[in-house]
Amino acid sequence: MSKLYHESVFLLVYPEKAADYFNYLYKKEQMDKKQYPSGSTALYDFPASGTPKAVILLVHGLGEHAGRYMDWAARFNESGVALRAFDLPGHGNSEGRRGVIAFPEKVYDTIDQICAGISSEFHGVPLFIYGHSLGGGIVLNYLIRRKPEVTGAIVTSPWVLLSETPAKIKVLLASVAKKLFPGMTQPSGLKTWYLSRDSTVVEAYRKDPLIHGQISAGLYGWMTDAATETLSRASEITVPLLIAHGRNDMITSPSGSLQVAGSAPKATLKLWEGGYHELHNDLLKDEHFDFITEWIDTLI
Repeated sequence: MSKLYHESVFLLVYPEKAADYFNYLYKKEQMDKKQYPSGSTALYDFPASGTPKAVILLVHGLGEHAGRYMDWAARFNESGVALRAFDLPGHGNSEGRRGVIAFPEKVYDTIDQICAGISSEFHGVPLFIYGHSLGGGIVLNYLIRRKPEVTGAIVTSPWVLLSETPAKIKVLLASVAKKLFPGMTQPSGLKTWYLSRDSTVVEAYRKDPLIHGQISAGLYGWMTDAATETLSRASEITVPLLIAHGRNDMITSPSGSLQVAGSAPKATLKLWEGGYHELHNDLLKDEHFDFITEWIDTLI
C-alpha cells in the first residue's frame, strides 16, 4: 500500500499525534531555515544520488507547504533529478501570518536568490522551475517579469483562471481591501474533495497541521492581477514550458492553461482526462510523472 495510505491511517488512529508526526516527517534533515528577501524561509532539499542530471526548484500551492511533496520528490530523485523547494511566506514553516504574502516582488527576489544558489552549487546542471496551483501562477508571472536563465519550466494546474468565480460581494470586498487592508484574511473556500480522486490524499491534507485555509485580500489581489498580466503577456515566456492540467479540475480552470499555452511560443500542453487538481497526487500520477520526466529528458 502507498506511503500516503499508511500516513492517513496513522493519523485517523492517533489524531493527538498529528503535530508530532508531521514535524518528524517534514522537519528533519530535509528542511532548513534560511533568511531570504521574503523573510525567514523553510527550504527543503531532496537530493538525488550522486551528481544530478537536472535540478528542479518547486513552488507549492495556496494553504499547503513544500513538505507535502516529499514522496513526489523521491520519484524525481530515483530518476537522477534533485529537487529543492521552499515554503512561501505565511505558509508551512516559513514566517508570516497564515495566508498573507505582503510583498510579491520579494517572493520573486527569493526565487532569484534560490535559483542563483542552485546554479552555483550545481554548475552546468540544467535547472527547471516547477510551480503548482498558486505556485504555478507565481511561476508563470515570474517567467514574464524576471526572465530567469532556466532550462525550462513546469507548471501544473496554475492559478490563471478559477473554475468557480467567487461571489461578486467577495470580489468587491477584496478589490477594496487589497488597497486599504491588504493583510485582512478570510477563508479561501477551498473544497478539499476536489484535490484528488484518491481519498487518502484528501484525508491526509485535512489532518495536516501545517495546512491552513486562509487567504488575504492582498494575496488574492496579487494573483488576480498577475493572472491578467500573464494572459496578456504569455507570448513573452520564451523558455520551454510544460503546462499540465486535469480536465476535471474544479479548483483552477484548464481553460487558463489552454490560453497561456496558445500564446507561449515554446509551450507543451497536456490535459489529463479525468484528472483532478493535484495531478501529482491523483490516480494518474504515474503517467503524469512519466510525461514530465520524458519532457525533461528532451531538454538535457
